[in-house]
Amino acid sequence: MKTLFAIIVIALAAVAFNAQTAGNDPWPFPDRKRQGDEDSQMVKDMLAKQQTAREKKEYASLLERGEEALQISKDLEKSFEKKEQLTDAERKQLEEFEKLVSKIRDDLGGDDDGETTVVAGKEKDSPKDVREGFLYLKRSTEELVCEIKRSTRFSVSVVAIESSNALIRLARFLRLKN
Repeated sequence: MKTLFAIIVIALAAVAFNAQTAGNDPWPFPDRKRQGDEDSQMVKDMLAKQQTAREKKEYASLLERGEEALQISKDLEKSFEKKEQLTDAERKQLEEFEKLVSKIRDDLGGDDDGETTVVAGKEKDSPKDVREGFLYLKRSTEELVCEIKRSTRFSVSVVAIESSNALIRLARFLRLKN
């Protein structure tokens, strides 16, 4: 009987002790803070900062590519205005222009729209010959760069994507026509 009584007292003491500590943190080291929660938040913050830095860098390179494409279009327009014909080096510049604009379009999140026409847009805006094509190329590239500058790294510009598709088709047209 005494042993049964001792077992009951021990069991009740264990239940009472457990009830007192049930509201407490189950962390076995009461004098130390949990490092896991703080570490995971620090990792999340670090990853967010890295993502922001990467996005800023990508946006800056997008702007640089736009400015480079604009410079190439100006050079090509001036060159064609003087000679009325493109040299092999200028054809390569036109190919480089096409690659730059394709990269811009990809960075903006766009892809080929599947149109088979040479130049998108209204008929009155489309160039009638190669000379007008180079003028249109320069003007459209200026508009594309302005649209990229108006956008932010958080936005997607449908106008810029459509403009880049039109410029790619125009560059292909000019490369084949000349």
